[in-house]
Amino acid sequence: MDFNALLDQSDEKYAKYLLSQDHLFKKIPDDQRSELIHQAIECGKNAARNFSATDLWEYCRQEAIEIDYFMEELKAENFRFVLAEFRLPNRIRINQSLLDEADEFLKEQEFLKDQRVDEILLAHELYHYLENQQKLFTIQKQMTYQIGPFKKQARLHSLSEIAATSFVQELLELRFSPILLNVVLLFPVAPDYSRELAKQLLVID
Repeated sequence: MDFNALLDQSDEKYAKYLLSQDHLFKKIPDDQRSELIHQAIECGKNAARNFSATDLWEYCRQEAIEIDYFMEELKAENFRFVLAEFRLPNRIRINQSLLDEADEFLKEQEFLKDQRVDEILLAHELYHYLENQQKLFTIQKQMTYQIGPFKKQARLHSLSEIAATSFVQELLELRFSPILLNVVLLFPVAPDYSRELAKQLLVID
């Protein structure tokens, strides 16, 4: 697969994709979407700028954050692969099975040269730890919408993903969006699904 087109996309475009996947997306007023994306991106960048540790694994050790590299059976028809996840209060899980399966393929990708993929995944999940610890913008209720005569406040979980992506890029000085790992890591296991995801990322307006 040629990733050049994906590498050329703007961070804002990928943020729009993530926002579009939120189950409350249709309830977000059109004129608020760009501002919410901007706030999430800045939230992630600021969290990275305020993060002083240089060794993420050592930081996790000091904070008593558990890091679990887990194994699972990989099947191409399973489109709900978990690359990594954060579980409250202090556990980060990284999918070692996907890393192992994609190892040779990852080595062929020039844009990943000198990058530890598990470090990118760890940094992403570490943001979710920090947003909860520091009560950042992305865990607050960011919008109000109407259900009949009632008004409801809600949190947009996609903003956490947007901020986590921004956090990783700022912290690790990446020249590409970490969202690409969703395409790259899944390609050796589920190539059709990976190609479809790549198409979705490219068509977001």
